[in-house]
Amino acid sequence: MTTAKPSVLRAFFALVGFSFRRQLRIRQVGWVAFALLFVVAGVVGLISYGPVGWRLETRERNFADLKDKTGDNPIRMSYSQYAEERLTLYEAFPGPPDHFAVKAAVFDSFRALLRDGPFLDDFAFIHYARWVVFTLFLAFLLPMLTLAYGCDAIGAEREGRTLLWLTTRPLPRWAVYVAKLCGSLPWCVAICLLGFGLVCLAGKENGTRAFRLYWPGILAASVAFGCLFHAIGALVRRPTIVAIGYVFVFEILVANLPGSLKQWSLSYYVRSLFYNRTLADVIWTQPESVDVYAPCETATAWVTLSIASLVLSAAGAIAFHRQEPSEEN
Repeated sequence: MTTAKPSVLRAFFALVGFSFRRQLRIRQVGWVAFALLFVVAGVVGLISYGPVGWRLETRERNFADLKDKTGDNPIRMSYSQYAEERLTLYEAFPGPPDHFAVKAAVFDSFRALLRDGPFLDDFAFIHYARWVVFTLFLAFLLPMLTLAYGCDAIGAEREGRTLLWLTTRPLPRWAVYVAKLCGSLPWCVAICLLGFGLVCLAGKENGTRAFRLYWPGILAASVAFGCLFHAIGALVRRPTIVAIGYVFVFEILVANLPGSLKQWSLSYYVRSLFYNRTLADVIWTQPESVDVYAPCETATAWVTLSIASLVLSAAGAIAFHRQEPSEEN
């Protein structure tokens, strides 16, 4: 009586399903990432639903040309209050000197901007996108969320001393790597999109506009970072420490530096996608304040992110296939 030969294809899909279900168990890094996500969403909500918000007319600053009663300290007020204050001052002098008339004429353009609805909407959106999407979510939250799931796919097997058992299944080691990647990537994508949606929901109309423009870039970024952190989790003994160091040192520091070194950063290409989408959508203001040094073309960004995801996956699979797992690793 002959026994049936194990099906490699069936074993592969079984491992994919097992890896997908295992990601339901959130580890410590995942809870930290979720906590940070809810804190950021809460802060964004407080700002968006607060009296100041993200708009220019409600922003406050110290105006040096207006002094308090002592005549020494500048008065702090919103831009709209400042416009009304200067208008009252100019109307109090029906026959001003020439230099005063020049100042009044220049101030008219400022008053006009505060009454331009599309300009104010664009300014509020860029202000929101710069601090929430570019600075907080893309540079910090998205890598942390993908790190929590990407590093855990094989890293948890190593920490639980089950990696040796896993590699003795009727699959080549590279297929084990790919199966674990296929099980973790859906979680990386879903958590990043849901997290981005939560932050955008807290941003009211600016968040709705940001989600409409940036969700494809979030999708591409979650896949690329997921492939990167999966490789780190498979090849490094303490992947979480290495991945966090990569996020804080390379993605946050190097990606924002002038020069060509930033082109080795994944977030640079995602930022370029966001910048080009912003440039195409904004009408009255140019998004220089979004802080992207020499962004690349949209097609270049998409191709680079796609190739990077494939190269990272292939390189990780080859390196993992050549490893000799033992009870220690």
